[in-house]
Order: sequence, then C-alpha cells, then structure tokens
Amino acid sequence: MPTAFSYARFSSAIQKKGSSLERQQAMVGSWLLRHPNYALGDLTFQDLGKSGWKGDHIKEGGGFAELLAAVKAGVIQAGDAVLVESIDRAGRLDTLDMLTRVIAPILDAGVSIITLDDNVGYTRQSLDGGSIYILLGKIQAARQYSDNLSRRLTASYDSRRRLAAEGKTPKRITPVWLTSNGVVIQEIADQVRHAFELYASGLGKAVIANRMRESGVAALAKTSGPGVEGWLRNEAAIGRWNGSLVYEPIVDISLYQLAQIEGEKRKTLPRAKTAAHFLVGLVKCGFCGHNFIMRTIQGVQVSMRCRKRQELKGCDNKKVIPKEIIDTVYRYTSVTAALEVVNREHNGVNEKAIIAAEAKLLEISKQMQELSSAILTVGAIPEVLSQLQQVQEARVITERQLAVLKATVVPSAKGWIEQGKVWALERSDPQRLSSMLRSVGYTITIHPDGRLVSGSGAYRYAGVDRKADRYRLMQGDKLMLILKGPDEDYPYWEPFEEVAGESTWDEADYENLRRQYETSD
Repeated sequence: MPTAFSYARFSSAIQKKGSSLERQQAMVGSWLLRHPNYALGDLTFQDLGKSGWKGDHIKEGGGFAELLAAVKAGVIQAGDAVLVESIDRAGRLDTLDMLTRVIAPILDAGVSIITLDDNVGYTRQSLDGGSIYILLGKIQAARQYSDNLSRRLTASYDSRRRLAAEGKTPKRITPVWLTSNGVVIQEIADQVRHAFELYASGLGKAVIANRMRESGVAALAKTSGPGVEGWLRNEAAIGRWNGSLVYEPIVDISLYQLAQIEGEKRKTLPRAKTAAHFLVGLVKCGFCGHNFIMRTIQGVQVSMRCRKRQELKGCDNKKVIPKEIIDTVYRYTSVTAALEVVNREHNGVNEKAIIAAEAKLLEISKQMQELSSAILTVGAIPEVLSQLQQVQEARVITERQLAVLKATVVPSAKGWIEQGKVWALERSDPQRLSSMLRSVGYTITIHPDGRLVSGSGAYRYAGVDRKADRYRLMQGDKLMLILKGPDEDYPYWEPFEEVAGESTWDEADYENLRRQYETSD
C-alpha cells in the first residue's frame, strides 16, 4: 500500500492564531477518506511561519528541506504521494527554482505531488502531457502574487517613512500604550514606564510581566515576558519610529538607554531567577558559593541555610543562621551599597551624558561586530576596512569622553533623601531593592565557622544565650544580644542590647548610626 505524506506551510507568525494549519490538515483527512488505498505516513512536514517566497522552507532547518531529504534517503519511496493544499504551499520561488529545486527532486524519485485544492496529481509522466502548462501557470501566478505584495508593502513602508521624516504620525500597528492614531493611553503608558524602571533596577522580565498582569489595567492582563522584552526594545517608548520623532515619548531617553545597557549586560551573565524572599540572592554560602535559602514556618521567615546543603548535593556548610542575625548584619553593612545605588540613580548634572555615552559605546560595539563578521564572510575589502577603522576611532573618542564625564561627576544634592527612598523599598518593594543591591555587588557571605562577612564588615554568630533568650552576635570583641522574633518597628539604630563590660559601643556610636539613616535637605 502506498503512503501519503502531508506538508503544510504558512508564511506569517500571525497565521498561527488563525485556521490556516487546521484547514490544511482537514483537507489531508478528506483526501485520505476518498483514497483508502493510501496509508497516512508517520512523518509529517511543516513550515509554520516560514516564507516560501524567500525560500526559507528549503534551507537547512526547513520542513520542506527535511521532506526532500526523506525523498533522497528513500524514506519516501516511488509510488508514495506528497499532499499539499496548493502548489504555492510548496513555495513561491521563481519558475526555474520551483521546477529544479522543489518539484523535480520529488517527481524524479517516482513520488507524486497532489494539490488538494483542485485534486490534481503531478508525476514525472503527467508533465509530458498538458499538466505541465497547468503547473507552470500556478507557479507563475504564485510568484506574481508575492512580487506584487512585496511591491505594495515596500511602497507603503516608504510612504510611512516619508511621513515620519516630516514629523507626521504614520499609520501602522502601534504598541499597547498607543492608540491606532498614535495617541498615548496614559493609564497603560504609566505601567510601561514603571516596567522600564523595574528592569533598569535589575528585575527580570517574567517578574515584571507578572506585575503588569496584577496592575489592574485590562489591556495588560495577558502581558508576558517576551511582551515586556518587546516594550524595552521599542523606540516608540521614546517617541521614535524609523529614526524620526513621531509620538509623544513615555520614558526619558536616559531611562531607555539604561534599559538597553542592562539588556546587553544580562546577555553575558548567567540567568538568575528573582527570588520571592528579599534576602535570597543577597546571602551566599562561603563554602560552595550557592545561595542561602529561607526557611519559613507558618508564614514566618525563621532562618537561612545553604541551598546546596539543603538539597543534599555535597556542601559542608552546616550553618543555619536565624533571620534576626542576618537582618542585623544587613542593616550594619548595607549602607555603602545603598549609597552606591543612590549614586547610580542620581549621578548628578552629567548623569544623562554618561548614560548616552555608554549607550553610544554599546552601539559602536555592535557595529564593530557586524563589520568584523562581514570581513570574515567576504574578505578584507578596502571599503569595509575603512568603515571599521572609522568605527574604531569613534570608540576611542567616546571612551575618552566617558572617562572625562565620570571623572567630573557632580554629586546629587538629593543623596540622603533618595537613600531614604531606597530603604523605603524594603517595605514597599523588597524584590526591587534586592535586585538593586545585587547590581552593585552587595552580598552577605556565611562561612561554616559562623562568620558573616559583607564588604569590610565581619561578624560571627555565636549561638543562643539561653538565660537572656537572645541570639549572640560577635563583632570583633564586641558582643551583641539580638532580640528574637520579627522586628516590626524596624529600629535600625537599636537592633540589639549590649552586655555590660563586653561592648565598646556608646551613645556616640548610636547617634552616628542613627544620623546615617535620617534624611535631611
């Protein structure tokens, strides 16, 4: 019994949401019912979202390329049939390419091609008769349709580009924060702007998408991580299309550039999941380097231990540290990191110039990669080498400008006020604050001997004082007795009780620490 093998294709990813594939599959089923002498092959071949005009489907990785390989290997044998909805599903190449590269390899193997829209079968023998003219007509009609469509799209794009260059809003598919006429939908734009801020702070796209879904804005109820990625790369956020300013910007250009820089950084870093607990990701194991994870009892965060040790994967760090101890070390060692976060947020009067220079370096690096790839592909052509030299010179100039800008940064007058806002995130948005602190390299490292090290701060957990019912934390020769239980009032400057005769802390120490956390003008 001969076998029938189906092939389905459509060009646009948008068609995945339609009925194109289902229609083609239904036509195959209907044909098989009318031809019970054929068995349906186990192999099916598809190109979903691949162009038949450009020939993507017959290139490596294409479904039709796999079909041709199966014919060549004898998996699809003489007497078998290839079922396609119409001849243009097999491709929209020019006549010669369609005959020699698409149709001939199949018919030469004794396999027939059957078009289901008109129930015509093509074989090597049938082309000696009148069917060759029918086939040629279909090939030419399919190619002509694609050529005409391409011309119309090109003309439409050129027209919109001219309108944009004149400062007029072109008619095109707009992102979610714009109406079809290019008017900003403020409720949505506010959330998209917040997405840029969260991403620049270090949060992942999946976490941001979840927040967008929970924002209560109906248009964002189905936001996905890839959707957020599209927003972050869309120049319409800064009002641009095709290099021209045609929309009202919804984000400042420096924030947009920060998002691009952050995206490039993440390409070279291992993927990191944003943790639900604030401290997870900030607290590391001093033995294996993995994260410490939070132990929760009835919804209360109790202690932290090494994830690798918890999963019995070979870490020798047995330390389980109470959360109150880690909170205390965090409060006394994170001030410098918080100030660095503030400086990143408010570098001073030349902040935007610094970001613009860094974004320009990023673009120059991309140009150099493209030119280097071109040299590897086509050789050291003088014109390409000249362009590469110009780009290299531009990079040197930009690097010098950036160095000068960074050396002459004017400190922000908002320092302590903004630092107070940073700490407020610990309550309002701990995920974001955790990402911001990680972005400046802040960590607490816990060693098997009970040491907790962060920057220049070194502490040691010394167990529980049973009599006082307090945790014991050493800083050098100073002993602190840490209150058990959640610290709801967040007394930043009084998180412990001193033990008489064993602590060198005095009122001046308290006052200095208190002053660090107070805001001022």
